[in-house]
Amino acid sequence: MEIRYEKAFFQIVNFLEKIEREFGIKYYLVGGILVSIYSETRTTQDIDFVVDIYSVNHNLDTYITILKKNEFFPIQDWDSAAKLAKDIHLLQFLDKQQIIKFDNYIIDQKSLSNYKKIGPLGLKRRLKINFAGIECWVASKEDYILSKLVFGGWQDYSDALGCWLRFENELDKDYLELNSKKLDIHKECVLLRSGIDDPDEFFNKLRDIDP
Repeated sequence: MEIRYEKAFFQIVNFLEKIEREFGIKYYLVGGILVSIYSETRTTQDIDFVVDIYSVNHNLDTYITILKKNEFFPIQDWDSAAKLAKDIHLLQFLDKQQIIKFDNYIIDQKSLSNYKKIGPLGLKRRLKINFAGIECWVASKEDYILSKLVFGGWQDYSDALGCWLRFENELDKDYLELNSKKLDIHKECVLLRSGIDDPDEFFNKLRDIDP
């Protein structure tokens, strides 16, 4: 892990562990940071994570106040960041070095969007692991795959396929089957389980079966 990225990683994990202890705000890591443990090693510049602030009677304004007190900085200004976050439930900000960007997804329990349903789904099955020498909560392998299939870009499919091929015998296939239907990605999940081991072939076949 590159030194500036490592510093940002330790800052955010220590912060997230602290606010879970002090305020009951649950979190888990998602996205590119998990690729090295679930798929295959590749460079990522951002750190993505999910928080559940509303379930413990916090709101965006109180959460941003906590961020300010813990040496996090806005990309532009906090007012702009808060305005955008209220619309899309994604708060973006920088570490104390003001180099590494955090994509902070905020759980929206009421949303009917498949993109937003992933948040509370993953929270229920988050796992505590030792990652880079520090204990932290992460999305399960199954929820990692589901989220990648929902987002649906070429790299997302490649990451999902990498996780499937690496951990096929460990995965809860019933869970994947059930929730792929709920998230409207069942055809993607079926194709993932078909034995394809090339992302390009997977992506092309998926395109062929789309209506």
